[in-house]
Amino acid sequence: MAGKSTIGTIRFEALDALRGICALLVALFHIPIYHALKDFGAFANLQFCVDMFFALSGFVLCHAYGSRLNHSADGLRFLKTRFARLWPLHMVMLVLFVGIEISKVVFMRADGSMALDSQPFGQGHSLYEAITNILFLQSFHLHPGMSWNGPAWSAAVEFYVSLMFAGVILLFPRRRREIFLALCLAGGMLLHKVSPTTIFVNSDWGMFRAIFAFFAGCLVYELRVSSPKKLEIPNILEAFCVILVIMFMLSKPSGELQYAFPLLAGIVIYTFSFDQGRLSQVLRSRPLQKIGLWSYSIYMVHIFVYQVLKMGVSLIGHKTHLELVGWHNEEKMVFLGTPEQAVLPALILTVLLVVPVAALTYRWIEKPAMDFARGGLPATPQTSWLIWAALQRRHLGRWLKSTTAPTARRAAPSGDLDRAHGWDKVQDRVQG
Repeated sequence: MAGKSTIGTIRFEALDALRGICALLVALFHIPIYHALKDFGAFANLQFCVDMFFALSGFVLCHAYGSRLNHSADGLRFLKTRFARLWPLHMVMLVLFVGIEISKVVFMRADGSMALDSQPFGQGHSLYEAITNILFLQSFHLHPGMSWNGPAWSAAVEFYVSLMFAGVILLFPRRRREIFLALCLAGGMLLHKVSPTTIFVNSDWGMFRAIFAFFAGCLVYELRVSSPKKLEIPNILEAFCVILVIMFMLSKPSGELQYAFPLLAGIVIYTFSFDQGRLSQVLRSRPLQKIGLWSYSIYMVHIFVYQVLKMGVSLIGHKTHLELVGWHNEEKMVFLGTPEQAVLPALILTVLLVVPVAALTYRWIEKPAMDFARGGLPATPQTSWLIWAALQRRHLGRWLKSTTAPTARRAAPSGDLDRAHGWDKVQDRVQG
């Protein structure tokens, strides 16, 4: 495929950060603090970040696995890797939410006068809904609304959509572009048929929403591999993308206009995949790269953190007889002064409350699960050496100096030197 070799070993760092920013914006959208932005109509458009997630996943999975799924054994490894990526953290959070329901029972028995935002193990937190969540089936119109850890609906549909992706690559590798296009259009049309007024569906027809945006991302990758190596005016194009997104979000798009967002997401992903401009340089900063690394954890833990926050503030308010919580648009929220005064605390607390917890869940749940899934290499002398080399990379440069010709040692970029000596194959073997 034309141009494919030019990006085969690239890591799209700007896109990594973009994923983290989207996760934080979703967390901001859900924070249970009553602030002025919640009464601003365009604030609801932060939900488009979920569609950006889907498009980014399609792009990244196409890059990571588009040329690595050649046999059924590759498909099984892909299934194991995706399952380990999405399900363990989901299950841990489900168990924690069950713990919250149990704590509600304890609170009610200890002090029956304490008001709770919902009854223990009521609608959305039933045993049946726990079973559908365990099976990643909570977004297939099996119950009336969101259940348990609400944001997990998108992880569930992404799991099944990624299996569709793998099936296309394995069965129709030469027709993948046509099938990606067909699936993208079919997802959009089916979504419009069941929800003509809004793209913001979740537990009912979220699968169509995921198919629509995910395969749009796959198409963007297919376009990207056939593109030139560099953008001619990267700074202008990146700035144009930011302005375009802001204008779209502030315009309060409704009806059919919302269905244009996957196209806009594709433009943004294509532009920032080159990692050339000044904005990309900012996105490659260490803090934003960390946020990108923890993005899935941010997305999965924030509702639990907020639920604990509400329960804690409710308990304090109950004991001190202060009006610290109340209801707004049928949602129980924390009140911090006037809505205008609460905007800055809401922004700050979104980061301070969620990001540290996400860093911990990534370190102790996400990463070990992924490492375990990637550890299924056969125990041969060759693979043992590959693993050893990966773990001892800090000493690899010294080893290369003693074993390679002078001309090879003079290769300037470390990435080129790694590729020249097969380091990218070591990484693929260890990470695959």
